[in-house]
Amino acid sequence: MKSFLFTLLLFIPAILSGQDVSFEANAPATVEEGKRFQLVYKVNKAGEDLRIPELADFQILMGPTSSQRSQVQIINGKVSREVEYTYTYILKADTKGTFSIPPASIVVDDKKHESNSLEIKVVEAGQQSAQTPGVTDNQSGAISDDDVFITMKANKTSVFQDQPVLLTTKIYTRVNLEGISDIQHPTFRNFLAEDITGSENIEWSLENINGKTYRVGTYNQKIIYPQTSGQLKIEPISIEFLVRIRQTRQSNNIFDNFFDTHRTVRRTVTSDGVTINVKALPTPQPANFSGVVGQLDMDVSLSKNQAKVNDGITLKTVISGTGNLKIAAAPNIAFPPDFDVFDPNTTSNLNLTVNGNKGSKTYEQLIIPRHSGAFEIPPVEYVYFDPSIGQYRTLKSQKLTINVESNGETASPTNQQSTGPAAANREGVKFVGKDIRYIKTENLNLQPVNTFFFGSWKFVLGYTIPLILFVIISLIYRQKIKVNANISLKKTKQANKMARKRLKKAAQHLKSGNNEAFYEELTKGLWGYISDKLVIPISDLNIDNVRQELENNGAMKDNTEKLVEILETCEYARYAPSGETAKKEGLYQAAIEVISKLESNLKKKIK
Repeated sequence: MKSFLFTLLLFIPAILSGQDVSFEANAPATVEEGKRFQLVYKVNKAGEDLRIPELADFQILMGPTSSQRSQVQIINGKVSREVEYTYTYILKADTKGTFSIPPASIVVDDKKHESNSLEIKVVEAGQQSAQTPGVTDNQSGAISDDDVFITMKANKTSVFQDQPVLLTTKIYTRVNLEGISDIQHPTFRNFLAEDITGSENIEWSLENINGKTYRVGTYNQKIIYPQTSGQLKIEPISIEFLVRIRQTRQSNNIFDNFFDTHRTVRRTVTSDGVTINVKALPTPQPANFSGVVGQLDMDVSLSKNQAKVNDGITLKTVISGTGNLKIAAAPNIAFPPDFDVFDPNTTSNLNLTVNGNKGSKTYEQLIIPRHSGAFEIPPVEYVYFDPSIGQYRTLKSQKLTINVESNGETASPTNQQSTGPAAANREGVKFVGKDIRYIKTENLNLQPVNTFFFGSWKFVLGYTIPLILFVIISLIYRQKIKVNANISLKKTKQANKMARKRLKKAAQHLKSGNNEAFYEELTKGLWGYISDKLVIPISDLNIDNVRQELENNGAMKDNTEKLVEILETCEYARYAPSGETAKKEGLYQAAIEVISKLESNLKKKIK
């Protein structure tokens, strides 16, 4: 063991020397005017000569204070060590505005390294007391419209039909939000909507509104495409928040005033609706309009310009840009009649952005020349609507030329360009009909003459199998009717199933942070299980007689006592301050376990 530790100590310097140097700066993105905040520099190797930039826009109240953290891991014989050196400064912002902190520098292994730069926004300080920025303690239990509200805004309120609009929903709060219990989204009638929000976690920042500091987070962003013209209204969004408020005990006892309790209340907040003026696309629309509203580019190319008769050639059209590209139609291309043309293969590479879908759609079309000669494909045109100028635009490619040589398999006419109606009446058309022959290669299932299905074994089996299935289903159905007739027996058999349904509701309340509802559903689940299993009304059950009833029906004493303990804990917790989440999860798991054990014991006794 000593030799192993000695070897480990020898290898640690080698491990550290092979690490890449990481030097990072961290600070809050938004701070309040006159409030302190931390500027932290972290480096993963020991360094010297730390030089921070001049902080003319901030006061340095303290620093640097340094600390070190290290961790050694041995996994499958491989040794790894993580080291982190931290330098912390306490700063204070005295002026509103947006300020930049240039990179700092440090020397590690005789080499200079620079950190990242930072940008900090200083907002006006709110009127609340010194506590968590943007959060106030409400002791009365009444939450006003100024404490928490939501906004829903569109980046454009006057657009053309099918032009993308960014719809942003933000939450403004000055109270502690524990979670969201219910959301009523708009129906988005006359719109196509796509969710652009990339993360479920809300990133909060600080904003000062009318002298009050709010924590502001973007809840949702959607791209909506209006499908009709006119004044289109979007219904408000409604969110029910779980708000945690502090209540101070009012008592003549001086010691009681030092202890505070918290409780969770529900607050439903509704935003204002949004009205968007949608203008119809100009008429008359071009005959070959693609349906795209946005800004586009086009590229048309051939896989090869020299080919032989019956060789495959790919014509590739790439439509790229920004807009409602998902509905972009394939371009119309006029091919010479001497070509076999197949349906295009479409691939999309689109990303949803604040300006709509951005990327490209590629159309690859296989064409096969059937005659030799020099052929031209006219310029490809693609029409779209540009909302920035309010007009239709036409993208136009260069004409494409293909030289096709004879491969000796078929006679070809003279080397003239085949255009015009006469080109369709040529001898080569007969050759196309000989390209494919349908040959049957599998074994043929031949039957003797005068063979009939009626009276065969397949005919008999077709009647016998349904008859047997009918008898089996009838017996199962009669048995089910008999079981359902015995209500007590049915309740007993379904007790475990009903209990788990109630416990599932308790788990949902546990995740949403609704403590009171969690303990209530957990208690109902346990009492309901005992009532259904023992066929005893809940009104006749209590803590005193439940032990006797369970033990009389075969339950083990340890399981009975555990069940009673859980019931008493739930009753106490419903009228006491909520505990840690880990304890509630442990209580939930204990309830599932005790029901499983009782199910095993009581099955043997109850029949």
